[in-house]
Amino acid sequence: MKMNKLSLIAVLAFASLVACSSTASAQTTNHPTKGERRAAGIQQQVDRMASELNLNDEQKTKLAALFEEQDKKRRELRADTSLSKDEQREKFRAMIKEREAKMKQILTPEQFEKWQQHARAGRPPGSEGEKKAEPKKTE
Repeated sequence: MKMNKLSLIAVLAFASLVACSSTASAQTTNHPTKGERRAAGIQQQVDRMASELNLNDEQKTKLAALFEEQDKKRRELRADTSLSKDEQREKFRAMIKEREAKMKQILTPEQFEKWQQHARAGRPPGSEGEKKAEPKKTE
């Protein structure tokens, strides 16, 4: 009788291990690739802009292409180890100016102004166009 209970417990333990391992392996195979996550992020950004700025379909398509192009350039720049950090920073700034110039062509003047206001609001203190607050001196 003891042997039957022990065998039953061993079989149940083994079965639960097999069930858990197959569930765990099934979960790991469904993760999106980096490229899929990147594309989804770009699409979310375009969707968010579309709702905030009332974009038409042509504008959405052009912005998605612009963001994909900029993402590719940004990844290539990060991978370029021949550049110093300062050189990379300058190239990133040039990319931002290029993106803004292209966005100005895609968006209406009203949409562009509204986008700039949103973009400025998301910038950390001390970024371009904003002075850092002086630390308070205590006496």
